[in-house]
Formats: sequence, structure tokens, C-alpha cells
Amino acid sequence: MDIYLNADDHRRGLARALYEQIRQAIAEGRIRPGDRLPPSRELAKQLAISRFTVTTAYGYLVAEGFLEGASAAGTRVTLPARRGTLRHAAPSSSRDRGAAVPNAPSNEPMAMQLELGVPNAASFPYSEFRTQTWRAMRELRADGGTGYGDAAGEPSLRKAIATWIHRSRGVRAAPEEVVVTAGAQQAFDLVLSALARPGDTVAVEDPGYPPFRQLAELRGVKVVPVQADQHGLIVESLPPRAKLVYVTPSHQFPLGSVLSLVRRRLLLDWAQATGAFILEDDYDSEFRFSDRPLEPMQRLDTGARVIYIGSFSKSLSPSLRTGFVIAPHEIASALSSARQLLDCHSPAILQRTLARFLDDGSMDRHLRRTRKLYRVRHQFIVDWFAGPGRTLGKLIAIDAGLHLTAELHDTWDEHALCARALDAGLRISGLAKFSVQSIRPGLSFGYGNSPPEKLEEAFRILKKILR
Repeated sequence: MDIYLNADDHRRGLARALYEQIRQAIAEGRIRPGDRLPPSRELAKQLAISRFTVTTAYGYLVAEGFLEGASAAGTRVTLPARRGTLRHAAPSSSRDRGAAVPNAPSNEPMAMQLELGVPNAASFPYSEFRTQTWRAMRELRADGGTGYGDAAGEPSLRKAIATWIHRSRGVRAAPEEVVVTAGAQQAFDLVLSALARPGDTVAVEDPGYPPFRQLAELRGVKVVPVQADQHGLIVESLPPRAKLVYVTPSHQFPLGSVLSLVRRRLLLDWAQATGAFILEDDYDSEFRFSDRPLEPMQRLDTGARVIYIGSFSKSLSPSLRTGFVIAPHEIASALSSARQLLDCHSPAILQRTLARFLDDGSMDRHLRRTRKLYRVRHQFIVDWFAGPGRTLGKLIAIDAGLHLTAELHDTWDEHALCARALDAGLRISGLAKFSVQSIRPGLSFGYGNSPPEKLEEAFRILKKILR
């Protein structure tokens, strides 16, 4: 197998180029099923590239089913029978990544990634959750609750959420104003279907959270990006005819800034004057490391203009697919009716388990444990940027959340830096992938599911490419 890497390959990414050449050789029959590929160390030496680049390309071909690895037999081309059920997908170019969704499956060659918005998987409270699940199952059997449930959610969970969110965040809600959803994304969909029609204007933060913007566009509404800065959304730039504005005031995604109290009040006044609704996504609010958190907009609202959305994806696990909406009673009723038509309701056993987990203090204990865990990782990144000779940029905000974002100094090009990092085996999230019109260059680093050794290795790679 002959492989040649030219200057163009270096510019667009060595791992990508190597991946494509091997895949093409397999497709053309120049490498046949069962043939063994050169060991990664040998091929790296032959091509004068890093071994990590070779293992990255090999790893993605293994994941796609073109290759299979075995410790004794080496890496071989997969037999056709084993490859027949796998879907082919080529890595996207850097241009295609602009509309990427956080944590969506990537079709680029595998590399180390500091994922945004992913909690520490190892810290999930399995033992406590198992205990509560068994109790919930016995309870469900005893009261005969095995039929279809309330589309708005199990009464015990709605009550538990109303009590817990008031205690932890100061949000005021009656159980009747709580609608349980399959994560925040379904909550977005329900709100859009109830409050926006095709052609209506919806305002979003820019840079901002792509899944909401993309869902709104799918629903046929006109999405208007509004610039966000170190103080959050710039209220004066809101379109006057917007029916809905989506904000992440507690920890702006992805900048990390907090919407100032002055802007919160300006936004509430704007909504009252225009008749628009504010969709408050309390993103990452559970994890704060400095300062007293500002009150949620829902608590400051006196005109019933705020719809509050939360989920347990960051605090517990995305795999639970459980979120909630807190809305004025009439809107909550409309959301419940829409949920009934979509998928009836969330699993009753899971809802009752979560209700018990909230009621008996297990959630509070879990959050205390994980805050300590995340504080160490958060401080590592803060200290790294504060270190001597750091010329990359400065962190925008360091108060909360499971990721930190740095604004790049003028000497650095975001796209070139991300490409160089990927060649070195590190995938970095640039601000461009979260932006529509904003041209603010920066990088975001997730640390929720990144143990200290992974963080240290990632920043060693970053330091190396900065030289």
C-alpha cells in the first residue's frame, strides 16, 4: 500500500487525508479483505508524521467497520460479511462544522475531545438510584398505576420538582404549572408548537445553543440572531415583532457569561411591552464556583411572560432523558395537551424514581459531591490560563457550568488552531460552530466528563501546538 501526503494534506488535516487514502484503497481493491495494515509506529515513521495521527485514522476506520484490530494479528481489513450492516460516512470538512450540534455524533476521525455539556459518567449515583427504582416499582404495583399516566407527568414528580426547584433556585411554581418532558429538547419543541406559528419571529442568542435554533428553523419560524456579550443578551438589539426570545441567563451558552440584573429587568420590560414570551433555559445553573447566583428571571417576572426550562441531563445524566417546563397554568395545559398527542408521557417508573430521589435529599447530596469534583477540574483550566506566558487568550467568565470559554487574542486564527489541534489528536470546540453572525473568535473547553489526567493531556497537546 503506497500512501503519499502532500502540502494540501497538511493544510486540511493529516488524519483525514490518511483516512481517505486507506478507505479509497479498500474501495478500489488495492487492499483486500483480510490484508494486514502496517503497524501504526512503522507507518508513522515511514510518513514522518506522529503515531497518534495514524492511530486516529485507523481508529475511525475501525469504528466504521473498514478495519478490525486484534492485539496479536494486528490491524486488518474487515471481511465483507462483517462490514455489510455498517453505514458509510466520510469525515466532514472544517466548513461543514459550523452548524454542528453540541455532543452530536461526529463523523470526523476519532480524537481526544473535551465535550461540552456532558457530566461525569462515573459519578452517577447508581446505588441510590437502584434503591429508589425498586421502591418505585413496588409502589406502582401496589396502587395499580400500570396504565397510561398523566401527559403532564406523574403527580409525585411534578410536586417534587416544584418543591426542589424552589428550594435550590428560588423558582416559584405550583405542581399544576410543571410539565415533565423527555429532556430540554422536547420542552423546546412543545413551547414552539404552542407559542409560535410558521413565519413568526423568534430571537436567539448569538453565539448560542444550536439545537434550539435548528429546531425553530425546522418548525418554520423566522430565527433572528441577537448578539450576546460578556453581560449576556443585548436587549436593545431584539427585533420588535418577536413572539419568543430564547435565553440562557444563568450561564450563557457557550460564552459562560451571566445575564446582568439590569438586562434581566430590561428584557422583562421588553416582553411585557411587546407581549412576547421569554424562554429561560437555566443551563448549567446547578454548578457555580464563585459569587452568589442571580435570581432566575422566572422569579423576577410579575407579568407571566417567562417560561422556565430545566433538565436533569447535566445534574444526573443525559441518558435519563428527563426535563421539565414551568409555565403559567394556561400554557402548561396547552403543553400537556401537545405532549399527549406526541408520546403520551414519560415512563412512570423513572418518574417515580426521580421523585423519590428529589424528595429524600439524594439529589442534594449528589450535587454536593459532584460540585467538589467539578471545582477541581474547573480550577485546573482557570490556573492554566493564568499561568506565565499564556498567549492564547483570556477566559470570558469563570463563575459556573461544565465548560469554560476563552476569547482568542488577535494573533490566533480560530479555524487554523482547531485544524492544528485535530492533527495533533485533540478536537477543540471553536465559537464559530455556535455562531450565526457573530465573528468573535474563541475556544470552549468542557470538563464535566474529563478526568484530571485527560485534562492534563489535552492541555499538553494545546501547549505543544501553540509553540
